[in-house]
Amino acid sequence: MGFHQDRDAGAAAFEEPTRQAIEFYSDRVGPYPYEKLADVEAAGMGGGMEHASAIFYGERTLGNRPAFGLVAHEAAHQWFGDSVTEKDWDDVWLSEGFATYLALLCTEHYQGRDAFVAGLKRSRDGIFGAEKKLPGVAVVQDKPWEGIPNSIVYQKGAWTLHMLRGQIGTEKFWAGIREYYRRFRDRNASTADFRAVMEEVSGADLGWFFQQWLYRAGTPGLEGGWRYNPESRKIEIELAQMQPGDAYRLPLEVAVGSAGAAEAKIEKIEMTARQQQFEIASEQQPSSVDLDPNTWILMEARLARK
Repeated sequence: MGFHQDRDAGAAAFEEPTRQAIEFYSDRVGPYPYEKLADVEAAGMGGGMEHASAIFYGERTLGNRPAFGLVAHEAAHQWFGDSVTEKDWDDVWLSEGFATYLALLCTEHYQGRDAFVAGLKRSRDGIFGAEKKLPGVAVVQDKPWEGIPNSIVYQKGAWTLHMLRGQIGTEKFWAGIREYYRRFRDRNASTADFRAVMEEVSGADLGWFFQQWLYRAGTPGLEGGWRYNPESRKIEIELAQMQPGDAYRLPLEVAVGSAGAAEAKIEKIEMTARQQQFEIASEQQPSSVDLDPNTWILMEARLARK
């Protein structure tokens, strides 16, 4: 595969990020689908626009600012959006959610875990803001032309992939992504097609997962408290889901910090009701108890010591 750039202004700044992104996706997802990739500076626009084998970057985008995130996003579209294209506009998250998450994974590979988590947290804030402006809008939409582009499709779509990775494990996640790309390369696919591949690869029934994160509007909100019971030597946690509607199924990590310990101990619980109590064994009173320390679940959560 060859690279070509119609250079002007700061176009040269895009060359190395493009090369890095293409190498990362080729290794993780599958072969680059075209013979070449051209980076083109385009007048009269900002941001970027993916076309098969050619990415247009707006003249207002070029310059001295870092280009890596934008380049990683647009390059990812060569695989998802251009080669594998959604059958229906309702499933546009299969393009935009994929490109957004793959760009974060590419960022993690080249810039480290902290940059990845920072990106996740920024996108999470964007989702919460979008949900206030677009109540009732889910990732997969019946009338998406009313609300696209928006952070629900882009960022919540990306977060859904992140949570799917957390649910089935990183190895199976990448195996599923590779198989999905292999099976639907140069074809059209739907959310149902993607789910079928991920279920096949993981061996898990993911119907509940896809329903609550892609077809349901909104996100969960958790409030709770914890205390240490010295008699039973257990941490007692009470959690309540505050969002309207049914309870979400939430597999959660709990970080238990202890004085003198270099790292917190990670325990796992699963919340399936609107209100639940959990107990975690601990020989001593913990110095801290935190929900979701590794940033795996899209939610607003507050856990205080009682």
